[in-house]
Amino acid sequence: MNEVTLSVPGYDSQQGVIAPAEGGSIVVEVRDGTVEIFGDSAGLRDLARWCLALSDSAAPPGAHIHLDPGVMPLSLESSPLMLARERG
Repeated sequence: MNEVTLSVPGYDSQQGVIAPAEGGSIVVEVRDGTVEIFGDSAGLRDLARWCLALSDSAAPPGAHIHLDPGVMPLSLESSPLMLARERG
């Protein structure tokens, strides 16, 4: 079985949520009330890193990241995306 391993820095209260990017590409679309996420391999790993960073037990409730079109990993054609840790 192939295994994919990703690592991200732990949550830092001075810097917030940090996740290194490979430079992939993601497109987020909303069609008929459904959110669709398309990405190349590197982009999907970049998105996974953001999720892993938010899952760190040191990240406080409500910690979040705004991903905007044209800012890595979202392509210019993408809808904006916000990822957040549950508010508790």
